[in-house]
Amino acid sequence: MFSVLLRRITISGFRRGLSGSRGWLLLGVAATSVRLLRHLARGDEEVVYRTIVRDGDVLEVLARRPKRT
Repeated sequence: MFSVLLRRITISGFRRGLSGSRGWLLLGVAATSVRLLRHLARGDEEVVYRTIVRDGDVLEVLARRPKRT
């Protein structure tokens, strides 16, 4: 939900800002900065296993803490 709002503010800000409104342009730049920071801050998750799940299939996911050495 938040990312959709940021995208709309970014588009509107640049569209209206390039038409001459300095405030909207600054808002578009700020929204773009927030989107970029969120993108950079997300963790890179590795895909371990991928398959197609069909009706009737059972999928069990177990997560364990890594062993400390």
